Amino acid sequence: MRREASFVLLVLAAWAVTDGKGAKEGSKGAGKCDVGYSHCSPRRLLGGDAPAESSLVLRQVVVVHRHGDRTPLSLKVGDWEQSPELEEFWASRLPSQDTLARWGELNVDPTGTNLKPRGESSSTSWPYGHLTMLGADQLRTLGSRLRERYVGLLSFLPPSLPAKDSASILQVRSTRYPRTINSVVNLLLGLYPADSRGADPETGARATVHIHSEAKADDYLDGGSEDSCPRLKELRESLDKSLSVPRRFLDAQANVRRAMTREGSPSPVNVSYIRASEVSICHASHGLPPLSAGMSPSVVGGVTDFNAWIYGQRGADPEISRLGIGPLLSDISGGFDAVSGGRGGAKMRVFSGHDSTLMPLLVALGAYDDKWPPYASYVALELLYDERGDRHLVRGIYNGQPVKLLGSSTPSPMPLTLFKEKLLPRMKPADWAALCIAQREDADGKCGGGEVVVN
Repeated sequence: MRREASFVLLVLAAWAVTDGKGAKEGSKGAGKCDVGYSHCSPRRLLGGDAPAESSLVLRQVVVVHRHGDRTPLSLKVGDWEQSPELEEFWASRLPSQDTLARWGELNVDPTGTNLKPRGESSSTSWPYGHLTMLGADQLRTLGSRLRERYVGLLSFLPPSLPAKDSASILQVRSTRYPRTINSVVNLLLGLYPADSRGADPETGARATVHIHSEAKADDYLDGGSEDSCPRLKELRESLDKSLSVPRRFLDAQANVRRAMTREGSPSPVNVSYIRASEVSICHASHGLPPLSAGMSPSVVGGVTDFNAWIYGQRGADPEISRLGIGPLLSDISGGFDAVSGGRGGAKMRVFSGHDSTLMPLLVALGAYDDKWPPYASYVALELLYDERGDRHLVRGIYNGQPVKLLGSSTPSPMPLTLFKEKLLPRMKPADWAALCIAQREDADGKCGGGEVVVN
């Protein structure tokens, strides 16, 4: 293990030399129609084989993304535990405090959570549960790709972020975790690098973006906190107990229990399947050995698919959906209403969250593929205006690919009116606070019958 840690330190040193430079390559030529693009039709969306003739005009885009690669959350899985050597290894994967401060110079977190070793909402302590340098690079790459599309390809966002009134261009919100805030900070560094930030003519100060976050007790961006909505615990417990688990997932659970039990133990230990999966994924991402000889890629893949299936079943429940992801759906829909109604709004809205944000969102949109979303996964919802039909439409994109929304037979844009009509049963109800009150005395907001882990 020490030999591997030494090797990783060398790799980390190499990354540190290039830190902050990777996104610049992806932004070269952004905003110039003659560099790799087939048209120069400002703000128009590619429409089939005739982009220049498209009648669709982009009005707003909403991006909801998962944070990047992180260190493990769990200190113990079955009979396996983190060691001092592993703790040293994970610490070597994290950005320095100076790097964190530099990232935040133009992307401001007013709460300072981005600089804290332990975030207000975090249940784990440093170095666990934090964004790695690899994760930062993943989000920088995502930001660069968004720049290629929305600045370069579609000429929707300006090539340079104005020093004044940048809020009319970008609105950014994150859960209050260091890993999610530093993830969106890096996305912004890819979307608008320092040399793409306008300067105030009087002060010379470059354009900054402020990142909004709420305290965990008041937040809904994690996909449904049982702290803010205790009723969700009861609903999830009830649903989990009623599920008929397919045989392949029962076998996957048994494989993990055997693999995580010490040889000679009288019986298999109880194992958190989500924690077994998340730590295993962290190890694989950084070239570490599996947690045990029995935790092969196929075993890890099987239990990860089980976890994704559970989240899909929960997301499919209308009451869990409207109390959990419903507030975010209502926020997105309200923003679309403001823009389509002529009341204005930021051109791009970015929400930085977790896998527990993306999965119920994808289920609600009818675009869930029953797979755990990888680090830096994202959903983009584009609000379009059809000039010919004088109506607004919505297009869905998941990890760069158009998706079929809400039962549509094709990934073509859907009328906004139909989009809202189909989502209405899943949006936040007017009496959300009353409906979130627990109906049992033991519903204290802790994890329910299944597991609710904000990864």
